[in-house]
Amino acid sequence: MNISKLSFACLLAGVGLAVQAHAAPCGDNLLANPGFEQGGAGWSLASAEVVPGGHTGQASLFYQNHNPANYHNMLQTLSVKAGQQLAFGAWVRGENLKGKGDNQGATVFVESYDDQGRFLAGSYPQGVLGTSGWQPVTGDFRVPARAVKVVLGVYLRRGTTGSAWFDDVYACRQPVAPALYQMRAGNSAASSLIEVVDPQQVQVDSTLVDGKSAAVKSDSRRYRIEGKQQVEFTLPAGLAAAEYRLQQQVTDVATQRSQRSEMPISVGRPQPKVALDAQGYTLKQGKRFFPLGIYMYGEMATDEHLARIRDAGFNTLLNYNYGTVGDPSRYFRKTQQYGLQVIFSLKDLYPGTRFAPQTKLSYPQLTANYVEKFKHEPNLLAWYINDELGPEYVPQIEEKHLQVKRLDPDHLTFQVLDKTGTLNAYFNSSDVLASDPYPVGRDADLRRTLEYTRITSQVARQVKGAWLVMQIMDHAAYAPKRKPRQPTEAEMRNQAWLGLIGGAKGILFYSYTDLFYKRQRGGFSQREFDAVWRGVASVAQQIVSFNPYLLSGESVLLQGNNTAIPARLFINGERGLVLIANPYYRPMSARFDLPAGWRAQGKTQIDAQLSSMGSSAVEVQRQTEKKG
Repeated sequence: MNISKLSFACLLAGVGLAVQAHAAPCGDNLLANPGFEQGGAGWSLASAEVVPGGHTGQASLFYQNHNPANYHNMLQTLSVKAGQQLAFGAWVRGENLKGKGDNQGATVFVESYDDQGRFLAGSYPQGVLGTSGWQPVTGDFRVPARAVKVVLGVYLRRGTTGSAWFDDVYACRQPVAPALYQMRAGNSAASSLIEVVDPQQVQVDSTLVDGKSAAVKSDSRRYRIEGKQQVEFTLPAGLAAAEYRLQQQVTDVATQRSQRSEMPISVGRPQPKVALDAQGYTLKQGKRFFPLGIYMYGEMATDEHLARIRDAGFNTLLNYNYGTVGDPSRYFRKTQQYGLQVIFSLKDLYPGTRFAPQTKLSYPQLTANYVEKFKHEPNLLAWYINDELGPEYVPQIEEKHLQVKRLDPDHLTFQVLDKTGTLNAYFNSSDVLASDPYPVGRDADLRRTLEYTRITSQVARQVKGAWLVMQIMDHAAYAPKRKPRQPTEAEMRNQAWLGLIGGAKGILFYSYTDLFYKRQRGGFSQREFDAVWRGVASVAQQIVSFNPYLLSGESVLLQGNNTAIPARLFINGERGLVLIANPYYRPMSARFDLPAGWRAQGKTQIDAQLSSMGSSAVEVQRQTEKKG
C-alpha cells in the first residue's frame, strides 16, 4: 500500500511510531488531570508518585525502578468509540534509564480490550533512554472494532531500570481518513469499497497503468458517503491482453486525509493456475481446493516426515526453512513426490526483522530471485509474505504482494496475523488472510478460535481467502519455564470445528516440528508423540471426509436455544452436514431447529449433548415432497 505519512498514521491500529516533534497538548484532551496538578486524581498510579516540578505547571509524575523484573503501568481509561483515530503523547524526562534489547525506555502507550477483557490492539512508541531533559514522545492509535475499553498508560518498558518523570500527557481525537478496500476486477470494471467512520465527502482518484507504468486511463470522482459505498472504475474497451495495475487514492475533501492502494488486473489472460473464486474459495487448475496444511521448520522435509504428513490426510506444507536457507529445489521435488502442495516462505525478506537473512542483494532482489526460480513448480500453491509483522510493515507487505503478483500472477499471496484488531489494515496486501489464535493453555476456553475466524472471514469480504492457523503445539515449546500443556485430540478437533463454523476456507495446523521440541530438552517419548499424532491425523482425516460439504459453497449458521454453542449446516445437494462445537471446559447442551425440509434421523431438531470440549458432526438430509 503506497500511503502518505498522514494517511499511514490513520491506518495504523497497532504498533505506534515515535515522532520526535513538538508534543503540544490538544485543545480537547480526553485525559483528566493530564499534568498531575491535582495529584493522582483520575489515574491509577501503581507505585508512582506525584512530585513538585514538571515540564509545565507545578507537578509531574515520578517513577523509579531498580529491579528489571518489576513492571508497572500508570493508567487512565479513555472515553472513545470504535473506529476513532487518536493522537497521544507525553513529555518524558529520564535519569540513568537503561535496559537490554530494542524495546526499552520510559514512554507512553494506548491499549484496547474487548468485552471479555481480552487484548485487541495497542500502540507503543519508542521509549526515552539514558539521562536527558524533557523530551516529547508521541503515537497514533485507531480504535478497533469490538473495543469496549481503551486505556492510556505511562510506564517503563519491561526490563527497564532508572528514574523517569512524566508530564503534559494527552490523548485527542483526530479526523479519520476514509478506508479504501480494492475488491475485484471483472471484464469491464474494477470495484472498490470505501468506508468512513463519520459522513464524509470523498474524492476518488483512479489511474490504470500498464506494465511499463504508463497511464492508460485516469478519472476523478466525488461521493458523499455515510458508512460505506462500493464504487466502480470502468476499464477501457479494447484493452490489449496484458497485466495492468489500478492505482487509487481516496481523500476526505474536508481534511485532505487520504489512503492509497494498488491492485493488479489481468486482461485477456488464461485463468491463473491458483486463484480465488467469487466466494473466496481457492481454485487450483479451475477446481475448488480446500487447503489442509501443516507448518514445519528446520531440516524435516525427509521421507519419514513427509510420508507421515501425507498419510494423515494433509495436502499442503509450509516450511519456514526455505526462503532463507536449505535447498528449495530438492524441497519442491520431495513434496511433489508425496503429493503435497507448497506454500513457499518469503516472510523473512524484510530489512530489520528478526529472521531477516544476511544477503548481498536487496530483499526485493532476493524475493524476485526466488519467485522467478520457483514460480513454475507444479505443486506451488502460494507465497507466504507475512508472519505476524505489525501494522507499521503494511506498506512493505503490500509492496511485496504487488511485486510477487507482477512476477507470478499464477499463484496466491498469503499472510498470517496474531491480532485481529488491526486486520482491516492488511486487506490490500495479500490474496489470503489468516489468523492464529492458539488458545490452548492460554485462555479459559477456546472461543478465541471462533471469534478470530469470524473476524477474518468478515474482513475478507468474500474477496480474499479466509483461513485459520490452529494450534497443535504446546506453548512450552517456546517458553522453557512454562508447564507443558499439549493440546488434546478433543481440543484440536474443537478448534477445527470452530474454524469451519466461523467460515474458514482453509486450515493449517501449527506446527509439526514443535511436536518434537522435547528432543532438544530431554524427555522426548516416541510413545507420547505417536499418541499425539494419532489425534492430529484423526482430526485431519475427518476434515478431508467433509470436503464435498466444505467446497459446495452453500452453508447456513444455525441458531440454537443456547447461544454459547455455535453450529453450521453445510449443504451438498440433498445431503447436509451439521458441525457443532462446545468451546468450554464443562459439559454443555443445545437444541437446534433445522431449516424447513431438513431432517436428522427423521427429526426436525438436533439435541446436542456435548462433553467438555465436545464436538459433533451430524449428517442430515433434505426431504423432498412426493409427487402424485
